Amino acid sequence: MTENFEEITSERLREIAATEQMWNNELRKYVASALDRLSTALIVVGILAPIVGIMANPSVLQQGNTFWLIMKFIAMVFGGVLSFGLHICGRWVLKRGLS
Repeated sequence: MTENFEEITSERLREIAATEQMWNNELRKYVASALDRLSTALIVVGILAPIVGIMANPSVLQQGNTFWLIMKFIAMVFGGVLSFGLHICGRWVLKRGLS
């Protein structure tokens, strides 16, 4: 009777461990994909939006707004670096997990 109980308990513990592992894998994938979506949004907002804004209003380049152009360029570079960092962080979460 005791051996049967120990078998059932060990089987149940293996099932719990497998379920927990599956849950951790899904959580990893979810966090990694959320970070990747955020990095894609940063590319759109931080890099593509200023480019489209300048293309839609090319007179900005002809005026004496060099300060604003420099600020847009800095924002674009910062958005690109932050986007790349978030993408790398998402890949790191997939490889190593959350802990």
